[in-house]
Amino acid sequence: MHIDDVCHSITPVIGQPGLFQAEVDDGWAQGRTLFGGIQALLAVRAMRAAMPDLPPLWSLHTTFVAPAAAGQLGLRVELLRQGRAAVQVAARLMAGEQVAAMFVAVFGASRDSALSFKPEVKPLATDSSAGPELPFIAGMSPEFTRHYAYRWVEGSLPFSGHHATTNRILLRQRDPGLMGEEQIVAMADAIPPVALSLVQGHAPASTISWELEFVHHGEPLGNEGWWRMDASLVAARDGYANQDAHLYGPDGELVALSRQVVAVFA
Repeated sequence: MHIDDVCHSITPVIGQPGLFQAEVDDGWAQGRTLFGGIQALLAVRAMRAAMPDLPPLWSLHTTFVAPAAAGQLGLRVELLRQGRAAVQVAARLMAGEQVAAMFVAVFGASRDSALSFKPEVKPLATDSSAGPELPFIAGMSPEFTRHYAYRWVEGSLPFSGHHATTNRILLRQRDPGLMGEEQIVAMADAIPPVALSLVQGHAPASTISWELEFVHHGEPLGNEGWWRMDASLVAARDGYANQDAHLYGPDGELVALSRQVVAVFA
């Protein structure tokens, strides 16, 4: 199922404002649930379907509550507050009667400001073939990773038992089409947790919460360019890992910040 088909699967439930249905196949699975990035994509898509005039997305706070299996899903969208510039919206992803994930997003229109600080542009690796590519291994690799290409610039592959706490990964969406806001949301969750690089041998992991912040909004781009995600393990103890990451666009400009709490079963 192409990522754009996932976007277009969002349909309103007649007679029930704020309620939507979506259909996602198991090509977007991550273990016994759907890939968290595609769940977030569905939430943002439903929010914009409910309120078509929303300004750009600035932050998305996600809590993954329960598994959401492939198939038909429900989404409930609620307007929390609408100010002159910022709009706060909540969404719940429903797997039957069970809440699978909860999302709170902040959309904001541009305002005049005395502050202007642009993060340093960091050019991407000039040779995208350098470094090992994450292989797809049936039965071990999450199904959704078929939709993305990954090349390691720094750090190590998952389950290698390496000591490095930072991974620098080039990635791009394999599905043809444009990389807009929703596609970027999904891709920002596509890399494996850094903690898994420190694990020797296969071990499952599950994101508990995820915060995504946009720092730059540009025009949609083609999917051909490589993006880069610099991810660092901040701490790991008691079966939980904390991770920070920066997502850079093909031009080397910082696009988004990410922070996750991940349960690691190793």
